[in-house]
Amino acid sequence: MQFNHYLLIYDIRDDKRLRKIAKVMEEYGVRVQKSVFEMEATENTLKLLKKRVQKIIKEEDYVVYFKLCEKDWQKREKYGKRVFVEDAKDFEIL
Repeated sequence: MQFNHYLLIYDIRDDKRLRKIAKVMEEYGVRVQKSVFEMEATENTLKLLKKRVQKIIKEEDYVVYFKLCEKDWQKREKYGKRVFVEDAKDFEIL
């Protein structure tokens, strides 16, 4: 099974649709900003996500899916105090 890396960004004009899109995106990826998600998925998973998003958005909304190669994915740099799930390799839940 081939996994690809994606950067997903969106601008949704209606608060109700915005919440729905955010909820769907959270099922597939990791939020890195309010309207930006990183995702590792197969082509089939991406197709499923796109179908779900298409059912929610209207003409004034937009969603952009960037497919990133492994080389570019590894070049990304993250700054800030927030711990990202993939970066928290060794942790213990008490």
